[in-house]
Amino acid sequence: MLFDKDNKRRFKPLLFAAIFIAGIVLTFVGSSLFQPAVSIPAILSQTPATQNRNSTAPENLGEQLFKQVVECVKGKITNPNQLSETALQAASTECMFELVLLNPNGSVRDDASDRLTAFVQFSGVSFPQPVAKGQGNIPLKLLPDSQLFTLPVQIGRQTKTFLLDTGASGSIIDSQIAKQLELESTPVPTELFKYTVVGNNCSNVQVNLHPLPVLTVAGAEVEGILGMGLPQTSIPGNLSGVLGLDFLSNFDIIINPKKQELKLLPASPPVQNAIPLVGKLGSIIAQVRVNGRGPFSFLLDTGASTVVVSKRLVQQLGIDASKAEEIDILGFCGTEKGKKIKLDKVSLQQYENDQLDTVILENNNLFNLLGIDGIIGQNFLNKYQQHWRFGKRNPLGYAETGSLVLTP
Repeated sequence: MLFDKDNKRRFKPLLFAAIFIAGIVLTFVGSSLFQPAVSIPAILSQTPATQNRNSTAPENLGEQLFKQVVECVKGKITNPNQLSETALQAASTECMFELVLLNPNGSVRDDASDRLTAFVQFSGVSFPQPVAKGQGNIPLKLLPDSQLFTLPVQIGRQTKTFLLDTGASGSIIDSQIAKQLELESTPVPTELFKYTVVGNNCSNVQVNLHPLPVLTVAGAEVEGILGMGLPQTSIPGNLSGVLGLDFLSNFDIIINPKKQELKLLPASPPVQNAIPLVGKLGSIIAQVRVNGRGPFSFLLDTGASTVVVSKRLVQQLGIDASKAEEIDILGFCGTEKGKKIKLDKVSLQQYENDQLDTVILENNNLFNLLGIDGIIGQNFLNKYQQHWRFGKRNPLGYAETGSLVLTP
């Protein structure tokens, strides 16, 4: 989420899926390998259960990764007798990222989804699929001083204002709401954030995973979402939450910026003669041309006010940004520097926009993580009515394909 406030910009993690992958790791740690009645030293001496597999059969990918992660965790534990559960979770999460998801340069592997699926299937961890029903027409409101839309969401018996955010793979709620509803809570190690957010100081950020009650938007509802709890000060505009793709991708969604209206309709398959969408670990990506060159991979994000590009792409395009205005990018873990420029032309298939305000992120880590070059934000998307459709979900619960129809 990028938005103007007091001459600063807020930026959300590009890979919210990483947070929910951490949830898989923690679930695995808590239920599959580490039993409460067993001491941590004993745990670290265990080998994974083979679930009645033939011991003479060659290892499959899931089994290989499973064993590698366990050995990695053991290698990070210097004193098992004084190991806390939090430290164990942090080590497990870091090993999951290093061995299953990421290349040595920190980018997400092309086969990350396949590897994670194999790991989860071998470990026996169940990954619940959301259940959706209903439909609805919802009035949208602009977040003050931005191009971002908000909408009313019912959680429990409360109706709160959330951000509409296709760039978030997972939904977020204010931690205070989780406390009021007495939701189960699993802490997320702050070490995880080095992979996913802007800023260098995560020590004061408290993040938890919560199984959410039914979320309802008008007549549309989804049950079975694992959400993330954050302090309200970390949510754009001090809103109560973020409505992400874990909810939205269960429906066809039609966003009409002129009428400021959202329609949630029963899901239909992606269509031909539309902009093809590709899912990557919960995010939705499309091919974009910039200044007549490309295509480049961009995240499509109704939670970003402006187009955002990597420093690497700017250099590739030969753009001189040496005199561009510097701005602060305020993230969950502090600030980093960015620059404001205008791109001559941005094209999403036949849909072109000229002289678009754009933010350059000086740090390429977030883009490397998803293997993308930039983000299409609301200063592009709000020029069109958008009909989003999503394909079938993979075993991890993420839509792998989709389509987008734009109408000027």
